[in-house]
Amino acid sequence: MAQLPKFLIADDPVTDPENEYIFHTQSPRFFAKRVEEDEETAYIDIVHEIDNVEEFFKNAPEKKAELLEQLEDWYYSYMEWLEDDGEEEEDEE
Repeated sequence: MAQLPKFLIADDPVTDPENEYIFHTQSPRFFAKRVEEDEETAYIDIVHEIDNVEEFFKNAPEKKAELLEQLEDWYYSYMEWLEDDGEEEEDEE
């Protein structure tokens, strides 16, 4: 079986249309999402753990921060890709 990508987008437009989740497929596995505190403040945070994240990073908490930074960079690259893809579709019409 091929190795899964490190991050995957997961959403449920039927029962939870307002949220889009990011699934970290490698250990420690978890779901995260973009949390908006207000119009100016947003961040990526873990919202559900499959594996115990704190236990996994107990001897290297800086690695957890590094992973969340990678996840955030990936997510914002994904968002840019969505915008660019939407612009290309408009140009084709």
